[in-house]
Amino acid sequence: MSHGRVKHRRTDERGAAALEFALIVPILIALVFGIADFGWAINRDTMVNNAAREGAREGSLNPDATAIATTVRESLAQVEAIGTTPSKITVTVTCRKPDNSACASFATDAVSGGTVIVTVALDHSWITPVGSTFGSGIVLRKTVEMRIE
Repeated sequence: MSHGRVKHRRTDERGAAALEFALIVPILIALVFGIADFGWAINRDTMVNNAAREGAREGSLNPDATAIATTVRESLAQVEAIGTTPSKITVTVTCRKPDNSACASFATDAVSGGTVIVTVALDHSWITPVGSTFGSGIVLRKTVEMRIE
């Protein structure tokens, strides 16, 4: 008789283990997906920062808004290769005059001794369903300033 009770108890334990597993798996999956989304966003944020610095460096040597935007887009070529369309990238180029007043026009006011200001924004989309629960994505934005030589 005791043999039947032991067998019944083992079945109950297997059911409890299955229930515990079913309760823990969604949490583990959410954690892994969250780590993947967070890592992806950090990687792209670093790429946006580097692209903004490259653009500002170009602007400090060659204050030409078209050349700056081209440099930024070339720097972000890796991002574009992994699924970002150019329409998700926004490059804004402004400046400050040497007397620290705002520039009316980058083309005419970006002179030696002034400051070039490059802002790069990337519409970042999540790659997992977990990130999508917090919205369709975020905007990664970096602004870099450098003195015009």
